[in-house]
Amino acid sequence: MRIHRAQFRESTRALFRRLFPERQIFFRTEGEVHFRRLSPRFQITVAGIAGVILLWVLATSIYYLTGDVRLAAKEQELHYMSGELDALLGELTRLQDDALARAEQIEQRQRFLDSLLANMPEASAVAGDDTALEGTKAEQDGISREREQQSFLHRAGAVRTPLLASWLGANRAVAGGVVATDGLVGETDALLGRLARIAAHQDAQARALAAREEQRLRAARRLVARLGLDFKALLAAEAETPGGAGGPLLPVPEEPGTAAFRTLLDLVGTRRQFDAAVLSIPSRIPADNYYVSSRFGQRRDPFRKTWAMHSGVDMAGWPGEPIYAAGDGLVIKAGRAPAYGLMVEIDHGNGFRTRYGHMRKLKTKAGQRVTRGTIIGEMGTSGRSTSTHLHWEVWFRGKLVDPMRYLEASKDVFALQDRVRTDG
Repeated sequence: MRIHRAQFRESTRALFRRLFPERQIFFRTEGEVHFRRLSPRFQITVAGIAGVILLWVLATSIYYLTGDVRLAAKEQELHYMSGELDALLGELTRLQDDALARAEQIEQRQRFLDSLLANMPEASAVAGDDTALEGTKAEQDGISREREQQSFLHRAGAVRTPLLASWLGANRAVAGGVVATDGLVGETDALLGRLARIAAHQDAQARALAAREEQRLRAARRLVARLGLDFKALLAAEAETPGGAGGPLLPVPEEPGTAAFRTLLDLVGTRRQFDAAVLSIPSRIPADNYYVSSRFGQRRDPFRKTWAMHSGVDMAGWPGEPIYAAGDGLVIKAGRAPAYGLMVEIDHGNGFRTRYGHMRKLKTKAGQRVTRGTIIGEMGTSGRSTSTHLHWEVWFRGKLVDPMRYLEASKDVFALQDRVRTDG
């Protein structure tokens, strides 16, 4: 081993002596020749310095030549991260728009529910569990505060500032933006979940209210059937456009989209249409002291003794007995008419009219507005009459109907009218 080391050292010395022998540099100045001696040690030092400089130049050149590649890779990574952030921001925008639309719809539906509950004495029973209702209202209040205090898009857009501000550290900026935006998406998802819970509770309320409306409409149909009327015909009469109608067009908001609310809206619309129509139904018995002396329909004529159609009901009583208007309306006839004698006819609206015949004295005139119970005359025996009585007729959409049904159902009709007026 020593022999090899000695040989290696000797070979190394020989190589250096060949590469860096002692050299002399001659130069001439003003006719005199001078020289400088370059020792091997000096030559090695200069060569080392030159080698270091050469390596530094090579390393710097390589760094600058490969810098463009690194920068391109950096930009590509930055572009990818920015695309991810844009995708998250787009999703956030969609979720926010969805949340705002749902919140507005929920507020609209809640106002509708509150208006119905306010007109129901059984509101607490219809609304359901009080604790659940309070929890839902608390969530609604929280959502309203969030809508006022938060601007999701503004907060999400703010994370782009560090992304565009610097090249170095861009990954951290984008990553921070993605994390922040991801958090906002999570917040919006949580908000949508809360809105979904409120919407589910509203649907439950809507179903309960729809059941209540169905119950009220069933009672209304039974009452209309007792009067001998067709329910659809009654609604159709109310729906016809009255004279002198008009005004600006103010579209109502779009109806809620759930099946529960569509059903409830249909039922409420039908019930309100009926409520408007029922106010026109005659509900006051036109005399207090009477007995029915002749009913509606076919009978033997009291004068000719042949079969004939009796167009109303005869209510016999004492001369001078007050005659009352059977409902609110407009007096369209007041005077003497063939066969009726002194007669009054009142238009109650929605296709209903009533006639009062054979009176001895009138206490109203054509064009006068009367209310239910207004005294319009006195019982008598004018016209084609055998003795003191009131001939009372009820008309619906130009056709005679049996007044006895209205006499028998008068209390129930008035009770329903009173409830409608109270609710309205």
